[in-house]
Amino acid sequence: MADFVSRIMIEVEKNMEMKRKRLKEVYVKAADPFERGRQHGSQVKEEIARVCAGYGKSFEKKGYTWEEACSMAMEYVPFLEQEMPELMAEAKGIAAGAEVDLAVVMVLNTRYELLKFKKGVNAYENAECTCYALTPEATKEKETIGGQNWDNAPFIGENLYVIHIDEENGTKIAGLCEPAQMLRNGMNNHGLSLNCSTLLSKKDVRGIAVPTNFMRRRLMQCRTLGEAEEILRSFRPCVSLNYVLASAKDQDCVVYETTPVENFVLKPSQGVLTQGNDIQADPTLDRFVPADRDHQHHFRGQRLGYLLRKCAGEITPEYIQECLRDHYGAPASVCNHAGDQNLQTIASMLYFVSRGYALIAWGNPCETAYERYDL
Repeated sequence: MADFVSRIMIEVEKNMEMKRKRLKEVYVKAADPFERGRQHGSQVKEEIARVCAGYGKSFEKKGYTWEEACSMAMEYVPFLEQEMPELMAEAKGIAAGAEVDLAVVMVLNTRYELLKFKKGVNAYENAECTCYALTPEATKEKETIGGQNWDNAPFIGENLYVIHIDEENGTKIAGLCEPAQMLRNGMNNHGLSLNCSTLLSKKDVRGIAVPTNFMRRRLMQCRTLGEAEEILRSFRPCVSLNYVLASAKDQDCVVYETTPVENFVLKPSQGVLTQGNDIQADPTLDRFVPADRDHQHHFRGQRLGYLLRKCAGEITPEYIQECLRDHYGAPASVCNHAGDQNLQTIASMLYFVSRGYALIAWGNPCETAYERYDL
């Protein structure tokens, strides 16, 4: 069945004309963090309202009311006011600009952590995203590139936007964002890119730590790979996640598989580094070991790595795009069409940290053309 679906999708891809879709762009420029947030929130009021309706259903499937989700999210505020006061002030600014309660902004920024646990009901655990990073050793133009296919629910994909942040302190950031979030993935003018993918560990616990959306944004404030790594080395999460960093200055890349037990570091081979949704450093921690037919998330990172290493030293942007359209193992393939699980590739990206711009396809890259977004 999988081979049949794969063949059909390949034929469709060959015969269809790529749709051209451009994401909304949000521009933020201020030294004051509250003002940055206010500018951000004021531009995405409608998107926040729409995505909250979708997340309300997501929490309901896990057994929580929206009010319970808000209460749990607000538990993070005192901790973040101590650990990341600047970004917490920005979150308050987002709420003010969007004219919503702070609890709404906090739910949207802690949804990854909160939705990893259920309350008295069974719910499928989505394994989301396939990431990669390439050093000059791997690429034809001897450049550094990072990116991913971002897999999630269609209602999230419908409300994405590209955010441009000028902190007026020498740091500029551009990346993809869900409504009211600090950041999902992106690049900065210091030559760093960040992409992330879900990890599901047996050791994940409900607790209070820096939520990933705050951590992602903090990492994109870094000026060097070493600075970002220092932050991740001391990070103690309650919920596991992959952080994939690429640096043009260092001509290097790294993966941090962060778990409540330990943060594992993975380095590139042939200048190629890929990551799906499995804990490669210590598979015994993975929530789905061995992988079964209903949780085929263990092959996507390996599949993308295989494809990229086939052309190591000669990888072009066009070849990366071809790899990100791969349907091997469909529907839960690198280009993900697992609609029956309310999951699909909602965006596909290449962050050219050496060039200072991104190419992003809004939706499945087999259907949608890549558009350029400058830092």
